[in-house]
Amino acid sequence: DHIDKLMTYITSTEFGTKPWLLLMPNWVHKKDYYENSTTKSQINYCCPFYVVPKKRYVYVPPPDFREKKVSDVHKKCSPFVSMWYVWGGTPEKNDALMRAFQRSDALSACDVARSKSALRDLRRNGSSNGSKKKK
Repeated sequence: DHIDKLMTYITSTEFGTKPWLLLMPNWVHKKDYYENSTTKSQINYCCPFYVVPKKRYVYVPPPDFREKKVSDVHKKCSPFVSMWYVWGGTPEKNDALMRAFQRSDALSACDVARSKSALRDLRRNGSSNGSKKKK
């Protein structure tokens, strides 16, 4: 429930209009707690955009975190597909941040989606994570 608590905190009036940039699993945007904290919030509405890496991130565990194996399979892990959840703090700052990102060189390595429906379109088109869907 730590993601739920994080979303509740960063979208609270106490947190205010501070921007946030979160690297989280790609399924978080589908959860009720995410929607209730962002686009369905009556207290602190926000509409983040999403930065989706074209290549899946691979996470390397700290040294001596796992039991030593002869295999190379266990040297890296990627337990879930990740993406960035971005909110500029206010709608105006969010739009400016998104425009700046779209003008940057980062678009060669990532796709950007303004909304959850744009994320769905990325998945359908196979634009993110380096995979193209066959028709």
